[in-house]
Amino acid sequence: MRVLYLTDSLSDLDGVGRYAVRLIRALEHERQGLEPSVLLARKHRPTSREVPPHWSVRVALPPDYFFHMSAPKFWASLAAASWRVFAAARGCDLVHAIKDYPHSLAGLIGARMAGVPCIATGHGTYTVQPLVDPRHAERARWCYRRFEALIAVSRFTQRRVVEIVGERDEIARRLRVIPNAVDAEHFARPRAVGAKPWHAHPFTLAIGELKERKGHHVSLAAWLRCAATRPALHHYVIGKGAGDEYQHSLEALVARAGLAERVHFLGNIDEDDKIDLLQRAQLFVHTPVQASDGGFEGFGLVYLEASAAGVACLGTLGCGAEDAIAHERTGLLVEPNVDAVSAALARLLDDSALRQRMGAAGRAHAAQSSWSENARAVLALYDAALAGKGGS
Repeated sequence: MRVLYLTDSLSDLDGVGRYAVRLIRALEHERQGLEPSVLLARKHRPTSREVPPHWSVRVALPPDYFFHMSAPKFWASLAAASWRVFAAARGCDLVHAIKDYPHSLAGLIGARMAGVPCIATGHGTYTVQPLVDPRHAERARWCYRRFEALIAVSRFTQRRVVEIVGERDEIARRLRVIPNAVDAEHFARPRAVGAKPWHAHPFTLAIGELKERKGHHVSLAAWLRCAATRPALHHYVIGKGAGDEYQHSLEALVARAGLAERVHFLGNIDEDDKIDLLQRAQLFVHTPVQASDGGFEGFGLVYLEASAAGVACLGTLGCGAEDAIAHERTGLLVEPNVDAVSAALARLLDDSALRQRMGAAGRAHAAQSSWSENARAVLALYDAALAGKGGS
């Protein structure tokens, strides 16, 4: 089976990249003879060390801002991307668009030109936002109705889509929930990283790009309240910043509190360093919100990774964290506001036994998840699509 994958990265530095690498590797393991080829969007992020050299990988898709391009640039980019997908798909049996709309639209058009089925994965914001955007809604609905299947990585993402299109719409019928997974052993294995600054003090940890929907403004404000009475506690934030107004507002928030020496913005870091931080953190704190542009967290793979590392999680309601955290078992889910987060943060910081129980339960929860199981569910969709090839 030859499968063409469309994704924006094969990097450990973002969720979609980690999803793509882990899924494709698991698919190869589960289906002997599966031959992947990959078309990348122009994102310029380092390729994961887990990408095998035999994968055929080319940069051939538009950049992330494809969705926001002016009409002339959008149509030109769509035509070029669709043609490149067509050219690559002619030697394949199926196209799997891991990158959301409108990259998945180019995937669908190219696949149909090549006469092969197309399956897509919906991760969250850019699964839902096109369905309500005045410019893209009609085209997105046309697209979604013609995928052989649309994978939702969480029940939350599925619910958001169905709320918009209705239960009787063809899109709802094609939706299949296959939750994100984690390689638990990868995050449980100790890493030899040498002496690091975070080895010297207790700390909490956040992971996520410095953008509004990740909710750093909520978690930081809550942490600053708690830190006022916990002078030894530090906070580390892993995630790239854009040097924009939002990032400056986070830095200003910390500076006003006089705690800049205890809050550390690390940017993107090495995978081994990230895992060492996860394993040593007292608590993992990730508090997504509904952003002003409509963005939201579709799942939050980082919660499963934190659980696999044995750390208790604090997340927020109204996002994919509801699928990733077992409330009161592997962590806490609270309303996405500073009062609720600070109260939960204080509760967890003050109860080491509770954190340890949640960390142990998190390890067990993560161990029940596997990319092999995820891959088997995806392969079932591939087989069904190929059995009905050209039927949509």
